Amino acid sequence: MVTFLGTLFIVICLLLIVVVLLQKGRGGGLGAAFGGTSSSSAFGTRTGDVFTWVTIVLTGLFVLVAVVATLILRPAPMTVATVQFTPAEAAIAGPVGITMYCETPQADIRYTTDDMPVTAQSPLYQKTPVTVSPGATLRAKAFRRGYKDSPEVRVEYTSLSATRPAAGETGIKMPTTAPAPKPVPAPKAAPAKKSP
Repeated sequence: MVTFLGTLFIVICLLLIVVVLLQKGRGGGLGAAFGGTSSSSAFGTRTGDVFTWVTIVLTGLFVLVAVVATLILRPAPMTVATVQFTPAEAAIAGPVGITMYCETPQADIRYTTDDMPVTAQSPLYQKTPVTVSPGATLRAKAFRRGYKDSPEVRVEYTSLSATRPAAGETGIKMPTTAPAPKPVPAPKAAPAKKSP
């Protein structure tokens, strides 16, 4: 389909150029270049009307093929890069300023801190850190006109003390009661020796 449309478009362009050059203009057209006078055309006196209609038809085909090719051969929109957080850790000790970055140039980063989905009306990230506290959920998404929206990034920030054992603790819970000892099987009696 792509090859057919491209070939058809080139053929129509070439035919349109030839027909326009063959028509009589102020300087006599292409017919004057082959020895004709300015008052005659290369293919007779009635060719002006024929060339006019051919030009109209070719121009219509040119516009039609150009529109169809634009609609069919339009590339799929690119997707905006995923927003990156710094720091990216989800466990924090207290309020922390989070910076956001998107690799797609001229992309608008929008975010929420109340665990609500990000929309085009959410607050716009203004290149200043967004302060989040333990227990908050930060969501972010990047937008750019003509591009597909980036995937939404969601990070839950938990308290570092809740995820890290206190000093002196190993983080491994030991049982409070000792397990019951396994019973030891009684020794088997040796078989009696037979007398000869």
